[in-house]
Amino acid sequence: MLLVDSIVTRTINLDFIYFDLLFLAFWIFFMIRKKYWIPILWGVIGWAVYLFVDYFLWYRVMHSRQYDGSINSDLFFLWFCLSAGFAQFSYVAVMLEKRNWREILIWTLFFYLGWTMVGILSQWLSINDSLIRVSRNMNALKQRLSFTLMAVGNFLIALVLKALKKITWHDVFYLFLVGTLVEMNLEFSLAVSGIRLEQGEWSFQLFIVNTLIEFNMGIVLMFLLWSFTVKGPKRMFDPMIQWKDRKKITTNFNLLYYLSTISESESVKERNVRNMLKRWLYQLDSNQKLYPSEQIQKEIEYVNVNKESK
Repeated sequence: MLLVDSIVTRTINLDFIYFDLLFLAFWIFFMIRKKYWIPILWGVIGWAVYLFVDYFLWYRVMHSRQYDGSINSDLFFLWFCLSAGFAQFSYVAVMLEKRNWREILIWTLFFYLGWTMVGILSQWLSINDSLIRVSRNMNALKQRLSFTLMAVGNFLIALVLKALKKITWHDVFYLFLVGTLVEMNLEFSLAVSGIRLEQGEWSFQLFIVNTLIEFNMGIVLMFLLWSFTVKGPKRMFDPMIQWKDRKKITTNFNLLYYLSTISESESVKERNVRNMLKRWLYQLDSNQKLYPSEQIQKEIEYVNVNKESK
């Protein structure tokens, strides 16, 4: 840990912001098209969280974040926090929603290619080369140590949940894989585009430390909050789709599982919810030509047969 630079810096051109806003526009467009309303909401929440922590706390209060650029700092941080906050939080929400493995892989590829191309295009295409430099002092309030302890704490919480049989080892691995992928994408895109080279040379230690710690310091807490608010307190530990289901589930595992758990003696409210979910699933067939009704019924039967082993 001591070998990692205490000052982390990004030096970008103004056109980097233009390309990033274009990526965010495509990202939001496809989320709307795929009806990922909850991830969009989480993206807005992520934007607000980053504005509070990165802009207000680090930049305005602690002064551990430094900015030097040609545009107004308030305007810059509106974009800076939107870029990371919205994209990262909405991506995690998609990964937690886990409709099916195909969408998990496609959104991950979209996430990685999008941010990587933002950095590369800003270097290849000269639209506005005005320099912007933003840095953070990790020694302020011992942020590196604090983040490490928070990541360890999240892992311990995951172990407790596993011991209580609330989640499986598969879930533990998946959660920290998602947390790692989120930050790895940021570090990878900054590395391949040369943005991190302001510190003299690309730092493998910085890449590894940030990748393993920066987002994993809150990934389990985010999972718990997401499960509580989206699934509800009674269903927050419902099983998630497993790797073995990848060839069997092509629609939306969470909705299928919910439908499979409603008993024959369901209440009026449960019956209404079930009918609403079925209508939503079947509408995908007519609206997007993705999920044929026969496939939906087949997958409901698969979940019914296999839910006891989840």
